[in-house]
Amino acid sequence: MNCNLIHLIFDGKDHPHFSFNRDAQVEAILELGRVKRISIDFLSGICHHPNHPSQIFWHDIPIVCIRCFGAQCDFEVLSNTQNILFQLIQPVIQLPVVRYIAILVDLMLPGWNSHQEFIMTLNRAGKLLLIPTEIPLAPLEIIKVKKTWRIRVNRLVELKNNYKLLDAIKPRLFPKNEFRIFIQ
Repeated sequence: MNCNLIHLIFDGKDHPHFSFNRDAQVEAILELGRVKRISIDFLSGICHHPNHPSQIFWHDIPIVCIRCFGAQCDFEVLSNTQNILFQLIQPVIQLPVVRYIAILVDLMLPGWNSHQEFIMTLNRAGKLLLIPTEIPLAPLEIIKVKKTWRIRVNRLVELKNNYKLLDAIKPRLFPKNEFRIFIQ
């Protein structure tokens, strides 16, 4: 079994990406909450083997299970470690053929008593659609989520634009040899 998506994640090449802003938008969502699932739709087929999911382990901890459906891939998050998760999906979200990214996430903002589940969808142009899945929230609460998310995005974009030479030469946080891939 040969998975093109796994090759994209681990090939080590710098892929031409659509925008630092979209990277920062996804990274901000990962920082804000507990991500359960990430679905990415492409403009064309990337990989197709829905009956043979891939699992990626980091230090024997299963991180994600990936299913490929041609022009869509689905990442089921098994262990939510934000930095590792972002490192794994970053090469995929940077591809210029990404149509949209949907992330199922539990969020708990200051002042909330419990986590709320949302589907956060980013389209190609970087527009965010925010859908509460469990209970309808007041428009003021949805505005609060979007504002918190936008503040984090702006901070991350600023960091990415102030990229320093030392950042460029430092080693990656998680070497690729720490990951193990299992394809059914």
